Amino acid sequence: MLALAVALLAAAAASGPPMACERLASLFPNAPRPPGGEPGCAAALRGACDAGRRLACAELGRVLEAGTAGPADPAGAAALHRRACDAGVGAACARLAQHLREAGQPARAVTEALEEGCALGSGAACLERAAAEPDPARGVRLRERACDLGEAEGCLAIVAGAPPARAQALRDRACWLGSADGCAAAGAGLARGDAGPEDPVAARLRLERGCELGGAEACARLGLVLLAEGRRGEAARGARLLVEGCPALGAEECLDSAEAWLKGPQAVIDEGSDPALLDLACRRKVPDACAWLGRMVQEGRRLPADGPRAADLYRRACEAGRAGACSDLGVLYRFGAGVPRDEARAGALFAGACARGVERACALRDDPSRPID
Repeated sequence: MLALAVALLAAAAASGPPMACERLASLFPNAPRPPGGEPGCAAALRGACDAGRRLACAELGRVLEAGTAGPADPAGAAALHRRACDAGVGAACARLAQHLREAGQPARAVTEALEEGCALGSGAACLERAAAEPDPARGVRLRERACDLGEAEGCLAIVAGAPPARAQALRDRACWLGSADGCAAAGAGLARGDAGPEDPVAARLRLERGCELGGAEACARLGLVLLAEGRRGEAARGARLLVEGCPALGAEECLDSAEAWLKGPQAVIDEGSDPALLDLACRRKVPDACAWLGRMVQEGRRLPADGPRAADLYRRACEAGRAGACSDLGVLYRFGAGVPRDEARAGALFAGACARGVERACALRDDPSRPID
């Protein structure tokens, strides 16, 4: 029965906001649906809870939290989770701990609820308890228990320092528990041969699963596998997956992969790319990256505004032949933003960019407006 409780509550948590009628049907599949829509189903859950059905208490608590059958009632939800926790539903103890924390209750009360939940088989409670455990060794044990109870995050949390075979087994378990990150790590480990011979077939299986789960890193690594396999008809898919998920590999690996398998870093960056990726690409002498990063820095978008740095980035792109960046640098010189005001320098930059087809540079060249001193 405890396993059923964990499974039902985990499934409910993964399926979106808890609806009273759905939760009632999951507990009592053969019972007729009560009248009154969601409020009627909530009333039926209340009746079942009052009759001693502990899972009904836990499910109604989640419905009251979400407010899907009427106004949200955090206090009522907490009381129901306490009833279910006291009756042996570990997942309800984890929810109770959250309510206690949000209500500003003493840390000891939160800890006691999590300890109870973990002992009753709630992996979520074990994992949350581990986060606040001062004893590192016990923290590992709590995460191991969370992993054993089906919490993928617990498995991944104890990979570091584990022997290669154990680490691979933990990554695999996280993958099959539904962690896209676990699948990416498992696939990468199998492709590298971390715990034995390289196994590209098994690696691809994990990466396909991770990509299906929506993991950008898994998709990018699957793209690398497909490109390396070189099978007819799959290279295009591999390239697409790599381009779309590349930033999830980290800046270094992303750009290295683009150099190896695509048409260079330009294939995986654009003006909306992560600043760290653009910064590394700029340092690798990709002029468009310098220009795009310069615009971000000039505008203070996703990075602190920094006039001198913007000017330096535009200068690099301009010297590498990006006429638009020359025009942007000219604007900084015209208005003295990050560089000394220099209308002659600005005019020369506008003229050069205009000659290379940048229309805005032509307009700026012909309208030497200056800010009011």
